Amino acid sequence: MKNFLLFIFLVGFASTSFGQEQTIVKTLNRELQKEVKNQLKSPHFSGDTIEIVKPFSISTDKILSFEIKKTSPYFSGYQIIRQEVPLNKILKIGKDINIILECEDHEVLTTYNTFDVENKTEEVKGNLFFLYLSNEKQNEDLGVAIQKAFQKAGYSLEKEYWYD
Repeated sequence: MKNFLLFIFLVGFASTSFGQEQTIVKTLNRELQKEVKNQLKSPHFSGDTIEIVKPFSISTDKILSFEIKKTSPYFSGYQIIRQEVPLNKILKIGKDINIILECEDHEVLTTYNTFDVENKTEEVKGNLFFLYLSNEKQNEDLGVAIQKAFQKAGYSLEKEYWYD
């Protein structure tokens, strides 16, 4: 009977954690969709644009990832950028120009596939996971919401600076 109750508890905890991880994904995808929709609204816009190739997801190995297509007036062609990081390696969230998840060193894998005159692929390991969320201003409540979603899923995440 004890083992059965322990099993029920563990299954319940795992499903609660999974539900909270889905809250992380849902929040990030909602904000990324808003970013894509609003990026061209300014009549003076002349910066980078992004399209969602693969939305945010969390794998069974607890890896957060997503993929975007980026175009820019600063280079010809386009890039497909994929980022991935283990959830338990994310330490902080902050905002400068972009909302950033700061992670342990060398834990963020970013793959750049550049389609230009020369097609090339480059992989970079670092500690910054860019969410590509920069258009919305005065949105510190989003940082708090993301922090709480991570905490409810069992991951400690410190919210630091938040500059517009």
